[in-house]
Amino acid sequence: MDFVPSAKELSHFPFLKKAQDHIKDIFPPLDILLKEERGKIITDLALKRINQALSSKRTVIAHFQHRDDDEIASFVLSRIIASCIPDKQLFDRLTRYEAERAYYFLVSEIGTEDGEKGWNENTLLDDDGYSQISKYLATEFGINITDERMPLPDYVEIISPLHDARFKLVNRNVHHGFIEIKKEERYELLRERIRVILRRDLPYKVPKSLCEQLAPVAEPIKKVYQEQMLQQFGTVEESAFPPCMQALILALTAGTNLTHAGRFALTTFIHTIGMDVTGIAQLYARSPDFDAEKTMYQVEHITGRGGSGTEYTAPACAAMKTTGLCIHPDAVCAKVNHPLSYYKIKKKEKINRK
Repeated sequence: MDFVPSAKELSHFPFLKKAQDHIKDIFPPLDILLKEERGKIITDLALKRINQALSSKRTVIAHFQHRDDDEIASFVLSRIIASCIPDKQLFDRLTRYEAERAYYFLVSEIGTEDGEKGWNENTLLDDDGYSQISKYLATEFGINITDERMPLPDYVEIISPLHDARFKLVNRNVHHGFIEIKKEERYELLRERIRVILRRDLPYKVPKSLCEQLAPVAEPIKKVYQEQMLQQFGTVEESAFPPCMQALILALTAGTNLTHAGRFALTTFIHTIGMDVTGIAQLYARSPDFDAEKTMYQVEHITGRGGSGTEYTAPACAAMKTTGLCIHPDAVCAKVNHPLSYYKIKKKEKINRK
């Protein structure tokens, strides 16, 4: 007999297809639900999810005090609200939080060694120590959680964003196209697969009318996020820019036409650290062949203010090297893998010297 997750289990992993199917026929259309009392409860839960994703001290509540259906619906609504803002880094934070949350529930299902009760403590484990819901979840995300190896292409896709040395291919045992996976690593790899797939689905295509209806709750979230970004990066200081970005600005000032890759890298970088569209355009005004209308169009497109609504992320150091934009790397460059990380380090050094 095929395993069917309970509503309780689905509420802990609300991104499962079965969870979405579970609530389809329970709730009225969202624009109507939001006007009802239950809609307010779900909205509050959705905002808590987003605020937890933005918080530097993330906590996960393992024992819910709300209906299972409401918990599942709050997951969906949190992603709809985020899609109405929209901000690429907000999507990244939200999906990372949901993946970490799922990981927490996987490892705490039957309790901990120090005696803490699990949220699903009465579940039955197989001979390998896995519950039915953990195997069900892993299968939906394309991982055989009980297998001691993983196909090389799948492994490479999952670990590409991970920086932990133990996951690097040079430190792994490879046999006939398969990577050996230790038991204690399987949930970690599953967590990363969940994050990648959840991120791939954002942003949702939300009707403008629904975003307008959600504006009263979306705007405070946007304000909190922007304040966090300002605290993280502070005022823009060109003297803290990495050599690659300084070189691009010098090229602009010298009247050199930047390549598309150069304009993209510079624009996404300075947009992320807090410079607004007007400020970015003023930076490009240093170029002798500055075209205000053309520049504003390009800047708005890259920063997500244009028609597509897609906000792009600054390229990492590896991408900068590929496009030939990694110029005059210094000692700090050797310690980081992203221009934004360089900027944070140099900003911190400046603050400490004051």
